[in-house]
Amino acid sequence: MTKGFVYRGVVSCVLVSVVAIGCRKQESQIDPVRTYGDARVTLYQAAEDPDPRVRSKALEALADTEGPAAGAIMLQSLQDDYEPVRFNAAIAVGDVRYGPAKPELLKMIKDSDDHLKLKCALIYALHRLGDESYTGQLGSMIQHKDKFVRATAAMVMGKMGEPSAKKPLKNLQSTDYDPVVQLQVVEALARLGEERSIALLEAFTKSQYMEDRIIAVQSLGRLANARSAFILRELMKDKKQEPTVRVAAAGSLARLGEQVKSSLPLKAATDPEGVIRKFRGKGARILSKEIADLRVIAILSLGYVPEPLAADTLAPFLRSSQGSVRVAAGKTLLHLLQAYKPSADPLYRLEKTPKPDKDKDKDDNRPVKPKLHTSGGRD
Repeated sequence: MTKGFVYRGVVSCVLVSVVAIGCRKQESQIDPVRTYGDARVTLYQAAEDPDPRVRSKALEALADTEGPAAGAIMLQSLQDDYEPVRFNAAIAVGDVRYGPAKPELLKMIKDSDDHLKLKCALIYALHRLGDESYTGQLGSMIQHKDKFVRATAAMVMGKMGEPSAKKPLKNLQSTDYDPVVQLQVVEALARLGEERSIALLEAFTKSQYMEDRIIAVQSLGRLANARSAFILRELMKDKKQEPTVRVAAAGSLARLGEQVKSSLPLKAATDPEGVIRKFRGKGARILSKEIADLRVIAILSLGYVPEPLAADTLAPFLRSSQGSVRVAAGKTLLHLLQAYKPSADPLYRLEKTPKPDKDKDKDDNRPVKPKLHTSGGRD
């Protein structure tokens, strides 16, 4: 009898030890302050990467995480040799309302008639800074013969958030059936609170094009609506869906504040090829782009899906050989570790740009929101 008690006592001690070891393994191994700093440096370096696609993505990420503090690199990027980078720089300036960039925007827009997609971004940035001199031109640009100009103008009108844009966008929706334009119009109307757009976005989640499906899923994640949450949850649970769609749905659902219990985003971030192969079969042909895209979407989703050691998992990706992965990791880590943000000056400041006076630039950075004056095709 004594031996039985001793045996059970030994087993209990072993179990306690195993549990204790397991708990220790769950503790974060990174220095959050240092990792936050590394993530910031990674994004600023990516904004000057040799690859223009990486520069573009970095500007988006900096607008979302650093805000006006990254204004100097946005201002410099307005002069980039690559037009899509200039486009993203203008959008970023508008997103954060970086007032000191306004003179450069006004200079650029005078010579933008041969670069109409870029002009849409410049109009957006100026509108956000309180200058609506060019805003009315969007009404004619959504009627342009180039479908990409029409789509870009629609996207910008949605981002402006002005209810007055609903009418011209609905007119375009009823007359233009090009899928590229339709998706941007639906997303723009959804941003403006058009309830019917939720059903249309759901239709785009079934598109044959993966990019369309991802855009639709991410758009649903910006709509605080019971129907959008239901759609996203169904997509996340549907094992017949491509992993990329399910992972994006998990991130969008969590972004809405819904409870998400799924290990798929973490698995997709660490082993994207394995996740895709499990879905498609061992002999399936998998493109390297598909692997990279899934990893990026998974990393971004982990910014919202609760994972205790997500930061530990993502920190090594700051040194990835793939620029898109580094940018995604940097953005997500800044989101996860925002409590450790230092109260220091921005890492990047143009040498010739003087530090703005707080009182002087207060109105530049936060203007009174003007109305969007577009009522259809007008010059």
